Amino acid sequence: MKKQLMQNRLLKMTIAFAMILSAICLSGCGRQQTETKQKVVHVAEYGNDETGTGAWYKPYATISHAAKTAPGSLIIVGEGKYEPFELGPDCSGSKDSPTVIRPAEDARVVIHVESGTGILLKNVHNISIEGLETLGGTYAVEYVSTPEAGKQALSNISIRNCIIHGVRGEHGICVYARNDLAPVTDLTIEGCEVYDCECYWSESMVINGNIDGFLIQGNKVHDNNNIGIDMIGFEGWACHQDNISGVNPYEVDYVRNGICRDNLVYNISTEGNEAYFEDGEYDLCAGGIYVDGGQNIEIFNNFIFNCDIGLEVATEHSPDDNELFKVSGIHVHDNVIADCTGWSGLTFGGYERDLGFTEDCIFDNNTLVDNIPQIVVQRSRKNRICANLVLGGEDGVFFEPSGWEEGLVNEISGNAAAEIANEESWAEEYGTFYSDRSEAADGFRSLIEDTGSRFVPDEEQIRIYKAQKIRKRWNLLKEKVKSWFDHLVGADTDSE
Repeated sequence: MKKQLMQNRLLKMTIAFAMILSAICLSGCGRQQTETKQKVVHVAEYGNDETGTGAWYKPYATISHAAKTAPGSLIIVGEGKYEPFELGPDCSGSKDSPTVIRPAEDARVVIHVESGTGILLKNVHNISIEGLETLGGTYAVEYVSTPEAGKQALSNISIRNCIIHGVRGEHGICVYARNDLAPVTDLTIEGCEVYDCECYWSESMVINGNIDGFLIQGNKVHDNNNIGIDMIGFEGWACHQDNISGVNPYEVDYVRNGICRDNLVYNISTEGNEAYFEDGEYDLCAGGIYVDGGQNIEIFNNFIFNCDIGLEVATEHSPDDNELFKVSGIHVHDNVIADCTGWSGLTFGGYERDLGFTEDCIFDNNTLVDNIPQIVVQRSRKNRICANLVLGGEDGVFFEPSGWEEGLVNEISGNAAAEIANEESWAEEYGTFYSDRSEAADGFRSLIEDTGSRFVPDEEQIRIYKAQKIRKRWNLLKEKVKSWFDHLVGADTDSE
């Protein structure tokens, strides 16, 4: 009898345990079905575009074929090297089901580019390129809109977590919105790394033309020989071709209404870039982050160091040519800018007398450390520079000659500085002065209430910063030793 009871209890426990497992399985399956609601298509090096079906056991061979065959799908790409590819309008997904292209879990997918463009996206929308790596090429990732797209805005375009390196000639990531009929909207460039790029006259990462609404976030841009991140307007890419009475031809030809935040930008310099070599020296003018004609942009929580110019807001066009050629509505705050010795830490305004204004912009709560000079004021007016913390450097504020013209007045007040060379003029004109840096800051952290950046670089960013300082010192030491050795060899030769 006892044996029978034990068997019954065991049977009940087994049934109960099975029911629990079943519930867990069903729950898990339900989650999996939710996660894989979007159709999944597979691409692999060993796949075949003609006989493949896109199933994991029968994949396609190329990304472009998969996107054209199954737009709006999640396209999973297997480990390996792939040829450059182009996606057009027929690869677009929908708002609810965008075309997403990403590597398989833990897979490295490399687009190897001998020349030209690695990934070209043209008039495509509702698309996300994620986690791909490009090596080489003139352009790595290029997005283009053209008038052929018509009057419907192209939206929901993302480039995320891509690794870009080895570019020789132009851009790492570029978005050129050339359609004057409708803008590119809801553009995201996030989590990408762009490095070892020789950009000649161009930029590491750039958006240009008719773009209305964007996010540039969490990218790592470094060791490139021209501008890091650039937001451009008025270059004619989205200019109205027909002369329409009463309509400014440049009315949509500029980047606007966006955010640039949480980026790490360093080692950006034109040193060694032959495009900037003149009269025996390099023009060190590459900005870590640059607004060139963009409008209504918020720039914050960025860590920028060892660039020719840390952060610049200006336009390279003259208001004499068109009334729109100016920069306004830019808010630069809570950035840390350090060791930018090619030209300056923070610069705003046209750099020549006939170039466009920077006006109605705000530069506040930034921390500038050991830049030479720290803040440069060029052709500009009606901007507000306040609550910034300046640590070290020869000049806290330096005015270019073009910034002294009549009517070019900016508000520079309520800032704080420590250990700068021109301390007397600073205290009289720009704010509070501290004789010792430790009174004002603990490393990059401001000790002054409501002054300086509220963003502070994290441990990993500080580690990179310190490693680069050591590398820079080592390179300077090697140059000194080489110069000394060359001098000795030259002296010995002369004595003979």
